[in-house]
Amino acid sequence: MKTILQALLAAINLYSEYFLGLIISIIIARNLANEEYGLYSSTIWLAGLFTIAVNSGLSITVTKFIAEFKNKSEAELSAVLAFLHRAKNNRQLLVLAITALFLVVKYGDTKIHFWLLVLLFICSIMKADYIFRMSVYKGIQRFDVLAKTGLIVNPINLAGVVVCVMWAPSLENFILVYCFTCLVYGLTSWSFNKNMPPARENPSLLVPHLGRLKSQIFSATLIVFLAALIFRQSQVVVLEQSDFLAAAGYFNIAFLLASAAITLIPGVYQEVLLPKITKAVADNNVTTQVGQAERYLLALSLLVAVPVGIYAQVIIELLYGERYLAAAFPLQLMMLYKAASILTQGANLTLISKDRQVSVAKFNVLLLIIAIILSVIVVPLWGLNGSLVVYGILVLCHFIGYQYLARQVGYKMLSVGISSRIVLSALIAALPVFLLNQYVDGVIGTLFGSLLFAVVYVNLLFILRGFDSSMCYLLKQLHPKMPSFTSAYILWAIKRLTP
Repeated sequence: MKTILQALLAAINLYSEYFLGLIISIIIARNLANEEYGLYSSTIWLAGLFTIAVNSGLSITVTKFIAEFKNKSEAELSAVLAFLHRAKNNRQLLVLAITALFLVVKYGDTKIHFWLLVLLFICSIMKADYIFRMSVYKGIQRFDVLAKTGLIVNPINLAGVVVCVMWAPSLENFILVYCFTCLVYGLTSWSFNKNMPPARENPSLLVPHLGRLKSQIFSATLIVFLAALIFRQSQVVVLEQSDFLAAAGYFNIAFLLASAAITLIPGVYQEVLLPKITKAVADNNVTTQVGQAERYLLALSLLVAVPVGIYAQVIIELLYGERYLAAAFPLQLMMLYKAASILTQGANLTLISKDRQVSVAKFNVLLLIIAIILSVIVVPLWGLNGSLVVYGILVLCHFIGYQYLARQVGYKMLSVGISSRIVLSALIAALPVFLLNQYVDGVIGTLFGSLLFAVVYVNLLFILRGFDSSMCYLLKQLHPKMPSFTSAYILWAIKRLTP
């Protein structure tokens, strides 16, 4: 029950951030020219990269070590938190210095006013501080604070964009709204200071853990920052620099929609995994937890990915308008890539739990080199299609590399038998949807088709035993509390999952 409550609170935070963010993206795209939206996408990506540069490595480290020490010693927890605060402040100064140098040297190559770029990076500091604080709350499993913050900030962000649309919808003003939102993020996170564990300097208590902390921060920084350069919309910048401004917008739309779709259900489950896996390490139960996580992440991702892939054109036209239909095919490919990347999470969680971040960091350096070489060669020649091919190759390399590294520390991927049952359920469930599309199309067809897929898919997971014993246990707990007319169905489902 506690995990369900945590998932619910995490859902509030994720949904308010991703889906209001998606609405904001749609509003901005509809009020800018295709080329302007591409430029907006690449500019906001740079601001996001600044925030990631401050927090990369720290966020994961904070969540992991706070979760580890919160039940051990309050004094050690305070010392660790003080160390991480100091590391964050030092990182901010370093990133600010590098950013200032970048603005001086490269300003002539940018298409945004200098003063606006300076303001954008200053405000991004507040967003970085917010992310740091939310990582602490995840570590102490105070997901309610995350939920409250999201419910406060994201409606304000939406209101700012709406006001901008009503009075002066321009590229510069939308960037100003983003700056304002960053400030609100920081101020709102400060308002919950009473829930923050105290941070007190105590070097003597840090001595046994200092090596692990520094190693974790260094390796995780490389992992997260390089992953951001490789996977987090980095292709929009490559497209913009190659003068494919409209294509940059199409790629951004596909990336945002695919990310939001995967966040719809799998993202909530994934949000609470790191604290759970950290606890599993202490209980020597990592393999079971990771295996269960892989099974459900795959099942949940296909629940969303298949309908979005089938109805990509309808979704793009409905949300962004007909002039953005060129983003439909990228969305279909991006959903495939996002669903495939879910399969790396089991290996990733195993590597984190085994403190193998250094190996992962080295691999990410290699992957970044591959990304740069492919992007420089392929994207200028083939534009949007080239960027999609490069992204797909990187996802494949990412999967192979993580599998190889994790197997060295005892990881075993979800068995072919289990994964094939889940994938087969999705493929069979898609067949009646294609039949329905012969008679009903448009928005109505999308709604009924998605519902039909979900119903058939879930039942096939019971029939083919795509679920595991944890689902059987949950159904047994729910059975006495459910309405009588569902009793026969629940008993059937329990019987299907009972060995």
